[in-house]
Amino acid sequence: MKKAPKAFRTISEVAGELNLQPYVIRFWESQFKQIKPMRRKGGRRYYRPRDIDFLRGLKHLLHEKNQTIKKVKDTIVKNGKEFIVSHPKKRTVEASIIKNHQLEIKFSHTSEKTLEIKQIVTEEKKQKINSLLKSLSGLREQMLSRTNI
Repeated sequence: MKKAPKAFRTISEVAGELNLQPYVIRFWESQFKQIKPMRRKGGRRYYRPRDIDFLRGLKHLLHEKNQTIKKVKDTIVKNGKEFIVSHPKKRTVEASIIKNHQLEIKFSHTSEKTLEIKQIVTEEKKQKINSLLKSLSGLREQMLSRTNI
């Protein structure tokens, strides 16, 4: 049974989700004071969704962008924890009208996905789609700016 999105996770669940070893997460805890999992009896760690988002951002900067721990610490001091939390979540939505009145929308997150609408008959439909894309983009920005997620 899959856990709810807001459920706390153990270190092994987090490690599996992020494709890391638990010792890497424990090491990052020693290096970054912003990682503060809740602890229960026996010292077992439970990570909140926000902790996991921060770890995901760290992984992105350290493993994918090849930044040093010192550089990431400087980034946190300069831009704050929220910058790290939102870093891998930067999503883009690109829309373009292509030949024969087709619409191609590219969504990117961890992998690129493309939605293709084969035919747009009227200018009114194009305007509705553009309006919807703007609304979705605005909602995305609001969600990324929330600190209590």
